[in-house]
Amino acid sequence: MDFVTDRLALGNAADAAGPPAAVTALLCVAAELDAPPAGLRFHKVPIIDFRPIPAPLLAEAVDWIEAQGPAERVLVYCNAGVGRSTSVVVAHLCVAQGMGFGQAVEFVARRRPHMSILPGLLTAIDRVRASRQR
Repeated sequence: MDFVTDRLALGNAADAAGPPAAVTALLCVAAELDAPPAGLRFHKVPIIDFRPIPAPLLAEAVDWIEAQGPAERVLVYCNAGVGRSTSVVVAHLCVAQGMGFGQAVEFVARRRPHMSILPGLLTAIDRVRASRQR
C-alpha cells in the first residue's frame, strides 16, 4: 500500500483485508472482489480489469472519494493494485484536484512506480469533466 496524498492511498486486495489503522475508508474498484472483513466505511464500484472504465463508473468512484470528509483516509484498491485503482486515483487527481492528465500520471507513478492505467482513461476523464460542467 502506498499513500499518494495525505488522505488517499493505493493498494491491492490483501491491503484492504488488513489495512493499517490510518485507513478509515475503503473503495473497491474491482468487479470480482467482495467486501473485505474490515469494519470500515466501504463502497464498491465494479470496474472490469483491462477494459476502458465507463464514464459513469469513473464518476461514481471520483464522487465517492470526494464525499469522504477531510479526516477520512481512503484506500482505493483492486485485485493487484496496479491498473484499476491507479486509474481511479489518476482520474480523481484530474477531476477533483484539477491536475492535468500527464501531471497526475507522473504524480502517482512517483509514489507507486508499479502502476499502469487502463485504456481510454483520458477519454473517460474528459467525459466526467464535461458532465460536471453541465
